[in-house]
Amino acid sequence: MPNDPEKSLLQHAAALGASDARMIASAGIRVEEELARICRDPGCPGYGQGANCPPHVMPPAAFRELLRTYPQALVFKFDVPTEVLLGDDRFEVARIVHETAAGLERQALACGYAAARGFAASSCKRIFCPQEKDCRVLSGKGNCRHPEAARPSISGLGVNFFELSRTVGWPIQRITSESDPEAIPMGLMAGIVLLA
Repeated sequence: MPNDPEKSLLQHAAALGASDARMIASAGIRVEEELARICRDPGCPGYGQGANCPPHVMPPAAFRELLRTYPQALVFKFDVPTEVLLGDDRFEVARIVHETAAGLERQALACGYAAARGFAASSCKRIFCPQEKDCRVLSGKGNCRHPEAARPSISGLGVNFFELSRTVGWPIQRITSESDPEAIPMGLMAGIVLLA
């Protein structure tokens, strides 16, 4: 176990390519039911498709309770050109975010955080199994095809990442399909690893 597990985790985040990573108190993660409802209405194409997205992932109230059992969290981000976020290449970035959350979770476990749990942006079904008819977990036909990387969606859990980004000092703007990449050249995708 490293002498300074927090420093080890931050260094590991940098080694995995994260643009930035910070340690925060888990109490600083705001969770809102309204944000998780956006997955259903107006609707994310990944809604109901995978075990790590609504309505199959834990509801915001349960995630809020889970947060109370974790004193701290590692939050990390990848800066991404808006042009990428508006195209299909965003799924490749989302895959990297999931793999990073999973890698940091494993590193946290090795550092002595016995209950470490990672969470990431976007739908695991759309990232890892877009060509598959269904999610094996949901269909009852087997285990997850990508348990080493797929993590629950922070959006689906109701995490207010805009507020969290502002709290840690990361500039962030809302990017929609109408956003102009020249006006907003960069966005971000992010993840969280709860530590206890």
